[in-house]
Amino acid sequence: MLCMLSLQQVTAQDAPGSSIDWYESFFQPRKRKPVEKELEQATIKLRESKRTGNKTAEVKALMETGLLHLTGAHNVDRAMDFFIQALALEDSLNLNHEKIFTYLAMAEVSQEVDSHQESAAFLNDAFAISEPFKDPQIFVLILNKLGRVNAKRGKIDDAFENYEMVLKYEDQLNQPSIEAEALFNLGHLFSQQGKYTEALQTHKRALAISRSIRDKKSEATSLNDIGELYHLMKNDEKALANHIVALEIRQALKDKRTIAESYNNIGALYYRKKNYQRAAANLQLALEAARAAQAQEQIQKSYEYLSFCYQAVGDFKKALNYKDEYLSIHDFIVNERNEQQALATANRYALKKRESQIDKLEIDRIQREKEIAAQKKFRNVLFGLIGLGCIIVILVTYLYIVKKRSNKVLQEANDKVQLQNIALQDLNATKDKFFSIISHDLKGPLNSLTSFSGLLINHTDSLSKDEIKMLAKDLDKSLKNLFALLENLLEWSRSQTGKIEFKPEAFDVHKLLEENKDLLTAQAQNKKITLENGSTQQQMIYAHKNSVNTVVRNLIANAIKFTPEGGKITVSAQQQADSVVISIADTGVGMSKDVMNKLFRIDTKHTTKGTADEKGTGLGLILCKEFVEKNGGHIWVESEEGKGSVFRFTVPRNSQAN
Repeated sequence: MLCMLSLQQVTAQDAPGSSIDWYESFFQPRKRKPVEKELEQATIKLRESKRTGNKTAEVKALMETGLLHLTGAHNVDRAMDFFIQALALEDSLNLNHEKIFTYLAMAEVSQEVDSHQESAAFLNDAFAISEPFKDPQIFVLILNKLGRVNAKRGKIDDAFENYEMVLKYEDQLNQPSIEAEALFNLGHLFSQQGKYTEALQTHKRALAISRSIRDKKSEATSLNDIGELYHLMKNDEKALANHIVALEIRQALKDKRTIAESYNNIGALYYRKKNYQRAAANLQLALEAARAAQAQEQIQKSYEYLSFCYQAVGDFKKALNYKDEYLSIHDFIVNERNEQQALATANRYALKKRESQIDKLEIDRIQREKEIAAQKKFRNVLFGLIGLGCIIVILVTYLYIVKKRSNKVLQEANDKVQLQNIALQDLNATKDKFFSIISHDLKGPLNSLTSFSGLLINHTDSLSKDEIKMLAKDLDKSLKNLFALLENLLEWSRSQTGKIEFKPEAFDVHKLLEENKDLLTAQAQNKKITLENGSTQQQMIYAHKNSVNTVVRNLIANAIKFTPEGGKITVSAQQQADSVVISIADTGVGMSKDVMNKLFRIDTKHTTKGTADEKGTGLGLILCKEFVEKNGGHIWVESEEGKGSVFRFTVPRNSQAN
């Protein structure tokens, strides 16, 4: 928790710091050049600063490049690389003022991947470094960000303290907008705690300040939140009045997203007052504005309440239509959030690897401070004994040895960092290949879905029933392929982030094979393929059942894919000394040695269409290998072109083997 500086020690500067304006400009809405052009210009600046040896300019160029990757290209991984480089250079040059903004930028990266604890740690580091500069503008900037992060972390008391500190600094800055922002945030904190009266009073103070400085956007936001508070306090008349005034301001500002929000709030209030006609009218206007702004959350709310309204008046057809629209966009929003969470998980995984670099920089900084302190101590001793020549010679020699040793340690550390960078580059290359597999395989079925749905939408009248049926089958195939990819991706992500606990248990592998045979028999019969279970008796194994089941299901589905009509697939289990070998054999197309060498590897991309033009996900065999090895076994394939393939993997028979 931060300690409040003595306000008497803090003196306001005559004008806002140019560093703050420059940093904040990257996060403000503005007309900007294409991000590729801005990155190209920043790269030129970085190259020029290195050529001329201007380290301060190099730090700023590194920060600018990182901020462009963060706010323009939205590549948090690359952004953090540049911030770490900037921090290392700032440490070596003792550029503490620049380090404040580097830590702020790192906090933003952590926020992007929902790592709120790490974000708070970076902000606390920035605040600690900023104390000697005694700049209220920097304190307020950090405290407002820290308050928001603490609120997201559930540290409500800390967030209150942060915003109250902002209000104390406001007297020195004389910037009403800062006070209004802090009051607005405090109002939200009170509301989260259910303290609606305190929240209402605080929001009204923020509203008064916004009106005094003619900040219409903030005024409308405060009125909207006051309206919501009155609703929570069961005073719908005042709630409606505030929402109407907020709507009028937002209409003047021509902000479609907030206009949709106000219309939705008004419509919801009329619905609760059972004035369904006026409710529906406002909700239709909200829907129109939300569509124009592509505000998915507001579109969802409009559909939901329109369905309620028409159900209340007995128009069940319209109610059902709007309910279907609501469910459709709800599913879209949920899927979008899941994709964002998956991306955030991947980014957190990548950034986790860089924590050691940041820790190493901190250790080096502390070590340097100790070395500098030691050198100062020796210097003072030397000044005290300057008259004694022999002692001076000894001390100078000792200082030289210490310096040489320090340089050697630093050189070894730099060499180690270089080796780690090479390893990180290899890991990044593997990660990039992994995501290229995902993006490539997602693109195919999504393009197919877009094409097929476009044909159905634009040419329904001209298509025959058989053609429509054929398109529906193609749509179903694309959807199943997309579902298989997402299912494998989810399993992979859960295994990589440790969310799957590979807790072994004893179970009958014969029963598991039989269940998978029953599950996939219909799929095999569609291609006139015989699917048999060669295992005839109970065989107990000791492994994580769900992951083994996933491996078997993937391998059988793969065999069906590459086996032509009339073929045969046999699953079996053979007992060995301390393990069981599970086999999936097919009479399919087989594969060459070159193809077999590319299987089970994430750093190569190899997919082949099946005998019925089925598309692979690119992740199935990688996931199989991951799960088999997690269970203490290994997987391999035996195949010959034109003669089929046999995939085998081992699982332990007992806990000792595992």
